[in-house]
Amino acid sequence: MRLEEVPKIPLGFYPTPLHELPRLSKTLDGPRIFIKRDDLTGLAFGGNKTRIIEYIFADAKAAGADVVVASCGIQSNWARQITAAAKILGMKPVLILRTAQFGEEPREYDGNLLLDVLMGADVRVVKAPITADVSREMSEVANEYAAKGHKPYVLYGEPPIGVFGYANCAYELTQQAKTLGIKIDYIVHASSGGATQAGLLLGVKMQRLETRVVGISAASRPKNILVQDIKRLIDGAFKIIGFDLDISSEDIVVFDEYELGGYGIPSMEVLSTIRLLAETEGIILDPVYTGKAMWGLIDLVKKGYFDRDEVVVFIHTGGLPALFAYRKYFGSP
Repeated sequence: MRLEEVPKIPLGFYPTPLHELPRLSKTLDGPRIFIKRDDLTGLAFGGNKTRIIEYIFADAKAAGADVVVASCGIQSNWARQITAAAKILGMKPVLILRTAQFGEEPREYDGNLLLDVLMGADVRVVKAPITADVSREMSEVANEYAAKGHKPYVLYGEPPIGVFGYANCAYELTQQAKTLGIKIDYIVHASSGGATQAGLLLGVKMQRLETRVVGISAASRPKNILVQDIKRLIDGAFKIIGFDLDISSEDIVVFDEYELGGYGIPSMEVLSTIRLLAETEGIILDPVYTGKAMWGLIDLVKKGYFDRDEVVVFIHTGGLPALFAYRKYFGSP
């Protein structure tokens, strides 16, 4: 099976823009930095998950599902885009949301959670860290809906079918780079669920490119587990399309030095990075994923990880609604 033959349901708007960040590059006195605006995929404020769930929902629809059960943190971009896609496709979204970095159940709806409720998701909050196993709660709610005559599709994390979203993005990037007359040396992004990095690496390898894919851990799981999951997702994607390439664990580059206190924990480095991008380029980042990933990129520039004449593409994976849940960290008038 060829990549374009894998079933998907179009939910986003592509290609997303790729443009240079000259003021940031000048400020850092480093390589040419470009940004891939996957915050503009368009599905309920957009984000990287849109590309992934186009394949997941095709699989869910093929299975005859009318309910989708998903889980993540209380301010989950994954949950928001799952909810939007389900509503577009006439399905019921059910969310098992861990309190994660906030510790307690929310007293009011804000950020992504506000959008989940606005779109009519069935939200169940579990007081638990982001690493907690909530498969039991997910199975229970799936059984609850099944008893009412529904056919639930349960998402225990990101399945291999979703990897093709970012394999396609890698091809999209290649075409945009040709148009701009550049050669991409590095792709840097926030790595958490694994499907984004797995897809980018798969797409790069399928094109026989020398581009290096660099993940900056968002601290949702230990580095060794994240690397294992990325490899598992790639292997699973290979089985689906009957394709094989030599991709080893050494090809999976993940930096966990920028976790800065843990998943979703704001730090001075991340907050200052968000301000820097806002003030230099008018680009808004979020505190959980893109803020950390950009801080990682900036620190790697300072350490000389990239050569001055190289081209680095930063994938903006979205997550902007969560910014409003952190508004107290950005001061007041």
